[in-house]
Amino acid sequence: MIHPRRAFGLTAFIALLLVAAAPARAGTAAATAAPAAGPPGTPDAARGQPGTQAPFNVLGSEDAPVAMVEFSDLQCPFCANYALHTFPQIKRAYIDTGRVTYAAVNFPLPMHAYAMPAAVAARCAGKQGKFWQYRDALYAAQAQLGSDPYDGLAGKMGLDVAKFKSCRRDVREDAAVREDLAMARQDGIASTPSFMIGRLVDGELRGETISGAKSFEEFAAKIDALLREAAKAP
Repeated sequence: MIHPRRAFGLTAFIALLLVAAAPARAGTAAATAAPAAGPPGTPDAARGQPGTQAPFNVLGSEDAPVAMVEFSDLQCPFCANYALHTFPQIKRAYIDTGRVTYAAVNFPLPMHAYAMPAAVAARCAGKQGKFWQYRDALYAAQAQLGSDPYDGLAGKMGLDVAKFKSCRRDVREDAAVREDLAMARQDGIASTPSFMIGRLVDGELRGETISGAKSFEEFAAKIDALLREAAKAP
């Protein structure tokens, strides 16, 4: 389902995108887009293109005209299908080419018993620079989530397992996931996967909410329309 176009509030998710879209140097617009410490739930590790400062769950160019926020549950089979098959196509076509800034936000559903520990584990992997690789590994091993595969996967990726375990026990990580979840609900997110897609205008993501794991072609059509719109903007 695609909801009507509207402007979303300046939530933590949009602040993530603003940080990712600005050059990482003192005195730039990045300093005014969000507080230095970030809003509640904002990850504090860096990941991004050369010359940018971005949270670990954000990818994309500082100049991307289109922004996309994904809300996903690591135990959701539809999310896994999107992440392992559709997202790589979006990344190659639009993120790696500098046309889309992309953020992935954990949205663990109450119906999934392992979604919350998986979300915390993904955050902890992100703090060691392996968020995207770790979430792919979790999706690929989704059937084994009940057997607590988190530390084993961290070891296979070469992470510092002691730090990883300590991070997983940190109640602040659990709280950060819950804060992201609450703020997503405030913007009307209720199912996974869901997406906000649009253009950042005056500190707001102006666009649409898309619910469900759509095909690459459907996402591409929406992104291409926004890119054409951006090209016409003054």
